[in-house]
Amino acid sequence: MKKILSVLLILFLLNTTVFAVEFDSSIDAEIRKDYKVDENDLPELPKAIPTANIEEVPPLPAVSKATGKTYTLKGGSKVNLILRNKLSDWSPKGTYISFSSSNDIYTKEGYTIPSGTIFKGRVTDSHRPQLTGNGGLVELCVDEIHLNGVMSKIDTKIALANSKKVFRSDIKGQRKYWKNFAKATKPGQKAFKATSGAAHEMASIPIINLLSPVIWIVGGVVYVVNAVFAPVIAIFSKGGSVSLPAGTQFQIKISGDTQIKG
Repeated sequence: MKKILSVLLILFLLNTTVFAVEFDSSIDAEIRKDYKVDENDLPELPKAIPTANIEEVPPLPAVSKATGKTYTLKGGSKVNLILRNKLSDWSPKGTYISFSSSNDIYTKEGYTIPSGTIFKGRVTDSHRPQLTGNGGLVELCVDEIHLNGVMSKIDTKIALANSKKVFRSDIKGQRKYWKNFAKATKPGQKAFKATSGAAHEMASIPIINLLSPVIWIVGGVVYVVNAVFAPVIAIFSKGGSVSLPAGTQFQIKISGDTQIKG
């Protein structure tokens, strides 16, 4: 009896699958009949992707390759550089810095080193603004040139920074001792000016005019005391800072005939 029931169940399932396929086909036929869809009316698939909507990727720049040759930079040659990173008297000793040349450099062999060539250097000394009005300091050296991917050591001196002359490759912050000294005397000057004006007005008033000389003397004493202590006050004031943003212009001078590879 169990075998008979199993056979009947299998036959029922097979008939159900066939019926589902026929039902699906009938629905598909009805849809095509109602909407009059003809396979020949369907649009063709595009054969290629339209290029108008594809973003063009710019080609990679050509990379210069080392020629294996040696060139000579003439001693005394001046090279204009542009600072590529920020620099200040906060930069510690040993900080590496990078420049790019803004003019062509001509070698003794007649080869032209193009503008945009990378030069590198480092901070050899630095300090923040100090007391006595002493300004900050950044001491630099530019001692590398990178030509066609090859690094060569060079000996240079920094001649200009922001169109200002640089001595011994030291970039100094403004020394402000005398400026701070003048600033320190201003309170005494203001006090003397105020008491002098008050004394002048009191001089025209009876009885009160007796106090006029006293007021004037008080102002004078304040002025003298302030002038005496102004140098001491100026000693405990600091100088200006050194801050060189990226894009600052430098000029270096090649110290002597220098061999470089590229």
